[in-house]
Amino acid sequence: MPGHVKALTISGGTMFLYVPYKILVVMGTIKKKSNTATWLLPVISIGLSYLGRLSAGNALNKERKIYTKKFEQAPWSPPAWVFGPAWTINNIFMVNAIKRLLERDIPDKKKLLLLQGVIWTIFFSFNYVYFKKKSPVLATIWTMTDNVVALASFIIAMKNDKKLAYNYIPLLLWTTFASTLSGYQAAYNKDPLLKTKPILGN
Repeated sequence: MPGHVKALTISGGTMFLYVPYKILVVMGTIKKKSNTATWLLPVISIGLSYLGRLSAGNALNKERKIYTKKFEQAPWSPPAWVFGPAWTINNIFMVNAIKRLLERDIPDKKKLLLLQGVIWTIFFSFNYVYFKKKSPVLATIWTMTDNVVALASFIIAMKNDKKLAYNYIPLLLWTTFASTLSGYQAAYNKDPLLKTKPILGN
């Protein structure tokens, strides 16, 4: 994890973990002088991201090869390395959402915690269906379900705690974008697991 470790140091322009922390400070969900929050959220998020990657059972280079070589990608697809930092940032906000949920007694607390369970189940199983089983169709279902759950969580949270709701915005935006990528893959590639042919393309 050398790249992730370097990201913890605010130098050389590697600020992708510091920026979400500053956003959380502006949102008022963590205290500006909280050294624990400064480091604990990124560390937990990196750990969760690493655990999520383990479900694929493949080395990082092999995962990237599957992403770039195995499937036809959408023309607007980002480089494979973008996904690691993106999900680490998403996880920072999700961990903070759990923290805020557990600290507050709001009417829809149980419902939001249940939705959090769905979000994390999708996160921890996605690499398995995509990289291990190489199923673009299941990856699309997983991604779009994540998007719907993120939207539902945002709407419900807005009725209870706006600062809590803001934590769902990064995941909502990312899964909206990712749904276009996975949808393209499902349409233009055969699915080795489900034995389906491409709907579009050759």
